Amino acid sequence: MEIYLPIAGIEINIFYIILLGLIVGFLSGLMGIGGGIILNPALIKLGVPPIVTVGTSVAQMVGATVSGFLAHLKLKNIDLKMGWIMVLSGFAGGGLGVILSKLLEDAGYFRTFVLSLYTFYLGFTGITMFLDVLRKEKKEKKSNLKQFIDNLPFKMKFQFTEVSVLVPVGIGAFAGFLAAVMGVGGGFVIIPALIYLASFPVQKAVGMSLFQMIFVTAFLSYFHSVVNHGVDIILAAVLMAGSSFGAVFGAAVGQKISKEKLKFLMASLVSAVAVLSFYQLFFEKPKPKMPLEQVLDNPIAKFAFEHPHLYAVSVIIFSIIFGFIISSITHRLKVYIEIQLEKMRHKNA
Repeated sequence: MEIYLPIAGIEINIFYIILLGLIVGFLSGLMGIGGGIILNPALIKLGVPPIVTVGTSVAQMVGATVSGFLAHLKLKNIDLKMGWIMVLSGFAGGGLGVILSKLLEDAGYFRTFVLSLYTFYLGFTGITMFLDVLRKEKKEKKSNLKQFIDNLPFKMKFQFTEVSVLVPVGIGAFAGFLAAVMGVGGGFVIIPALIYLASFPVQKAVGMSLFQMIFVTAFLSYFHSVVNHGVDIILAAVLMAGSSFGAVFGAAVGQKISKEKLKFLMASLVSAVAVLSFYQLFFEKPKPKMPLEQVLDNPIAKFAFEHPHLYAVSVIIFSIIFGFIISSITHRLKVYIEIQLEKMRHKNA
């Protein structure tokens, strides 16, 4: 069954997108990583233009982070003082990323740029993860980087830590930039950075990441829509639904797998995506773009191009509402699955 993606300007089998969303969501729930690092190279492989892939990935993250953000806000895992610093710096880094994306897209180099980023960034991350898994002895020695962070000026007292204000500014800006040019969530950057550089507890770091990303992804969705016409609302909705349900089952399976096996699986997955990106970069030709006249035949695309600001706001509102509805349904499903698993454990005991 073919579905037309109005902003991407292509027809694609809807079952491919749903299956991809389910797989990405499952792996995200299983390993606790953002789905963008897996999702985006796969979408490019299916023929979705890279600029639409990145913009849509950011838009679907708006809805995907709503429930987590509200939960961590209730649990008081968010330091608002540091959070707003990271949000504002994320706006700056993300804005720069969107403008750079526009310049590269107009010059015809955005596909090369984004696939190069996936290849090298994920390749480096995968190798680092493998080394971490294989390293038997882990010394608790204070690293040179940690000493450097401790010696930075402009120290500020925050709710959960005391650190130079340059640290949250740098983390927020870098996470915003990567979200804008790669379409990846901040969890891949913010969580480890806050843990290792600012001595944050894991749950607090997760809360801070969700706080920063819900505002930054909303901003980037708007910016990508207006500047690059790169957000496909149909694609975002299908991916959001698929990944949300997949994450429920991934989280359930993840509870039964050891931490070391999950680390090895994550390292293998990240490395495989790096190889896929490398292959696409050097051995696959980009799909030809559909002429703008044909794209504008669709009413959604026409609305997006003729009223970009209104379309961008509509995308954000839709993502938040749809994301909240989907997350409510999947939360109930998760509770049901956990009850059934508990019953099975008692039966086998």
